[in-house]
Amino acid sequence: MLVIARLLPIVFAGLMPGFLLGLFAFRVKSRWCPRCGATTDEIHRSMHR
Repeated sequence: MLVIARLLPIVFAGLMPGFLLGLFAFRVKSRWCPRCGATTDEIHRSMHR
């Protein structure tokens, strides 16, 4: 039980940066059109109007 209590924070500390980087990479990737490489900002602006 003591080993699990010491190991669990280490595992979470290692997984958290990877998880956050994955979220950031998805946000950055969704800014660009996969076909032409143009930004998708105009698409989002026109949808909200």
